[in-house]
Amino acid sequence: MTANTYLPKDYDLFVGLDVDKNSFSFTIKDQDCMNKSKKIPSEPEQLHHYMKNHFAQKKILYAYEAGPTGYHLHDYLREQNEDCMVISPLSIPKAPNQKVKNNRLDSQKIVDELRAGKLTSIRVPQGQYRELRHLINLRENYVYNRKAAKQRIKALLLFAHLDYALKDIEQNWSNCYIQALKALSCSPAERQRLDMLLMDLEYARKQTLLVLRQLQALVKNSKELQQNMNYLTSLPGIGFIVAITTLGRIGDPSYLKNVRELSAFLGLVPSEKSTGDTVQHGSITH
Repeated sequence: MTANTYLPKDYDLFVGLDVDKNSFSFTIKDQDCMNKSKKIPSEPEQLHHYMKNHFAQKKILYAYEAGPTGYHLHDYLREQNEDCMVISPLSIPKAPNQKVKNNRLDSQKIVDELRAGKLTSIRVPQGQYRELRHLINLRENYVYNRKAAKQRIKALLLFAHLDYALKDIEQNWSNCYIQALKALSCSPAERQRLDMLLMDLEYARKQTLLVLRQLQALVKNSKELQQNMNYLTSLPGIGFIVAITTLGRIGDPSYLKNVRELSAFLGLVPSEKSTGDTVQHGSITH
């Protein structure tokens, strides 16, 4: 099996799993008529031991949907030399008249699509690329918090009619502007609220800078990341932040088959709704 494709004829058994915090609900099917469902605690070791005890010498392909439980099941099965696919939930078809949903039925849907060869695995980040994605997500969280703090400060200034006392409400949040906010004359409650919002802003700024330094250190200590960053930053208009975020999102570039796939991965290709001789292109797909 390659990074995200497979041939059903290469496997004896197919296992579709619905994974949650407390349990694994899974359905087992073979190339004929086997259809067996079971529920066990969410322990990868127990799943692997069960399959080996009941289906020794069988070549097995596992699949489950990507979700909040992460990649621990995938990692364990790969360590045991088992093939496991992590599927995007959007790739599993759902009937419009479906009225019943439970873990067992979800696992059956996955195994049916898996046995039919219709599923494509997401690209599970490995090693330094997974570390990079963690840091990218962390940075984006603090960037969002920084933006939210600024918006709350501006909303308070407008609501309390304090913006008139500042020379330029649209300044680029310089140190002088922050000091002006700290010295602003207002009621005790407004002062308390404004000071706490400024503390939120300062904390988000410091954490963003800390994560940025960690990203720089991660790139510095990896020749592969350095090389890929050099490729990206050689493009006009691409700096460190855009390059490292792009690399963190796409993961290992060796998984990309062509340039068009990169555009589709980033959602930069136009949508299309064409029929017959009518060709209609829409906005980018995001």
